[in-house]
Amino acid sequence: MSVPLLKAIRDAQRYGFAVGKVRVLQTQVFGAGTYERLLDAPTFSEQMRVLSDTIYGRYLEDASSANDVEDGLERALDDFYRFLDDANLPDAVVRFFRVRYDYANLRAVLKARALHVSDEGMVVGLGTVPPEVVAGPVGGLPPFLAEVAEPLAPTGVESGPTAEAIDAAVERALFADLVRSARKSKSSSLRTLAALTVDVANARSAVRAHRRGMPAGELAGLLYPGGALPVDDIEAAYALPFEEFIESLVAARAFKRVSAAELASEGGLDVVLDNLVARFVRSVRVVPFGPEPVIAYVMAREAEVVAVRTMLIGRLAGLDREALRRRLRDLSV
Repeated sequence: MSVPLLKAIRDAQRYGFAVGKVRVLQTQVFGAGTYERLLDAPTFSEQMRVLSDTIYGRYLEDASSANDVEDGLERALDDFYRFLDDANLPDAVVRFFRVRYDYANLRAVLKARALHVSDEGMVVGLGTVPPEVVAGPVGGLPPFLAEVAEPLAPTGVESGPTAEAIDAAVERALFADLVRSARKSKSSSLRTLAALTVDVANARSAVRAHRRGMPAGELAGLLYPGGALPVDDIEAAYALPFEEFIESLVAARAFKRVSAAELASEGGLDVVLDNLVARFVRSVRVVPFGPEPVIAYVMAREAEVVAVRTMLIGRLAGLDREALRRRLRDLSV
């Protein structure tokens, strides 16, 4: 029996129940019609009525403020991530999704300390490490967070680290962790996703740096290894004029479905790059066996939560329909 066929049989046996459940749950993921109704709803109350008949109704019941929305959507995400455990996915797959919040929490705590402000409300309970541990003494952190935090801890003699230094250190550790977790997962799709995540971050940083005229010698600190597009190639292309630099990036396999005009757009860069991840989700959710359909389902829910947050909080802030639409990623996942 060939190895690919044997793997397919094992995946069907291991993930059969989870994949079957996902096929049903996918029908509950928002379609274009639901998003249009949320965009068309003229008030927050009308948006809440639209959501009352969806899975988010129980999480957002009685929500009336941005904080209520954040709390409700955090609970929803936590339940979506629990499905990864229920689906019997490898620990490395679950870690890939959860550990991102550990680093986000650490970033928030380190910045709060550097600015001498409270971190209350900045730490969420979606990671692998309890929030109170991340917010506690550096000595109590698990090794993977401690090695990031220790060099950034104020010495008492010098001022604390800058926000830029904190961002760079945390992101470098995060991307390295995601790449390692993806490799340990034995999932080729998750390895592709990890590389794409790094490529997107590197492209975002490099394009913005080039537009600002940042010297090439300063670019290295903004780029991270682990992507499909080598850092050396980005640095070499960076020496070109802006238009040629953009053309070099879109010629890379990682950005083959992005046009030069899209990548060069100043206002829509984030949306364009994030849409690459949405396209990845669409490509893997049709895989018949294995962890891919489960991963795609959870990622679709992640994108859904981001969209719901954008529309609800945006409406509370007084944004109109078109302003909200411009902030939405590609949601047809």
